[in-house]
Amino acid sequence: MEIKINTPKGMPKDFKVIEQRADFIKSRYEYSNGLILIIEQTAGKATLLSNFNWIKQADGSLTPNYDSPNNNFQDQN
Repeated sequence: MEIKINTPKGMPKDFKVIEQRADFIKSRYEYSNGLILIIEQTAGKATLLSNFNWIKQADGSLTPNYDSPNNNFQDQN
């Protein structure tokens, strides 16, 4: 399955690999507008964590809802 994520224009201001093994990678992206994405990847599966909740658009893409912080988000910084 492929999902488009509508992130801010431009590259993240900060990127780092938090953990990496042969079968797993966890990385953190931070954008200048405060959006933080943590992506955990294994073979065949990717999990996206964010400091904002998401709005599903008509085309199926996801856009961060900057008016709705994700209170369950735990930053991995």
